[in-house]
Amino acid sequence: MEENRFVQLIAGMLYRTDRDSVTPETRYKGLKEWNFLFEVSLAMMLEEEYHVEVTPEDFSSTGTLDELFRRVCAPRLVNKD
Repeated sequence: MEENRFVQLIAGMLYRTDRDSVTPETRYKGLKEWNFLFEVSLAMMLEEEYHVEVTPEDFSSTGTLDELFRRVCAPRLVNKD
């Protein structure tokens, strides 16, 4: 499932949080790594992997990894032909 890949990609960016504890329900802004630099790095990774542009509004209107995936990546995957 693509959402699992999404979560694993983000878990791979973590260096202070136990990667095995990261799930779609993880509140990503509560991660020890979360700061402006991590936000920018995450946006760049998502752009590279999913060819989407992540906006500050995307981050401010989502709380969990599942919500971020559904808002940013899922629409792109559905329309992919």
